[in-house]
Amino acid sequence: MRRRGTPESLVSRKILIVDDDVSMRPLLAEYFRRLSFAVVEKESGEEGLKAAVAEEFDCFIFDVTMPGMSGLELLRRVRERRIYTPTLFLTAHDEIEDKVAGFEAGADDYLAKPFNPRELEMRVEALLRRAGHAPPAGDGAPAHRIAIGNLVIDKRRHEVTRDGELIDLTPLEFQILERLASEPGRAWSRNDLLDQVWSTEYEGYQRNVDPHINRLRQKVELDPKNPRYVLTVRGVGYKLNDQL
Repeated sequence: MRRRGTPESLVSRKILIVDDDVSMRPLLAEYFRRLSFAVVEKESGEEGLKAAVAEEFDCFIFDVTMPGMSGLELLRRVRERRIYTPTLFLTAHDEIEDKVAGFEAGADDYLAKPFNPRELEMRVEALLRRAGHAPPAGDGAPAHRIAIGNLVIDKRRHEVTRDGELIDLTPLEFQILERLASEPGRAWSRNDLLDQVWSTEYEGYQRNVDPHINRLRQKVELDPKNPRYVLTVRGVGYKLNDQL
């Protein structure tokens, strides 16, 4: 039953906390339970992986440094299984190298110990807002969200983020990216994109796709000259990288 005064949006949301700290983990679990979250606690990466694969969660909170399987390795293995649940790392270190490693593993946010539980709560709420509060689809990702590496395409919100940072795309750029992301790894010819996005088969417009792809890369790629997401397929057209 929902506690009086608890917003309906907070009911039944489910968090997995994986941390070997036997003093901190129960406190965090109780904190979120009082906010009407359903909480599952695990004290090792191995146990956390089993839970992440077996159940559906709205958010993961992983400690980075744990005996055996680290939080970084845990998240890598979770992402390899195409489970894109928003994830926040807890760590005793606040070095930029540690943050980079966390984001490369697929994390959405990073919080250094010691921290205020209220700040953790707000960060979790921010992750859930970006995820749209939707339950995971069959492959572990909300149906309206497509995640490729650190790039997330939210069709319902018509938003694209990279490492949690919003990317400002024009409606046409978003449509092109959404179409490429509908089948990652598929090579789309320019005519295919014209048919799907512009709804025209007029051959004279074929080369108009290229400038839009270039502008899209300027926005979504860290290095547009060496694209990581939107790849050229020589002699065919373009595809979205499915190997990230």
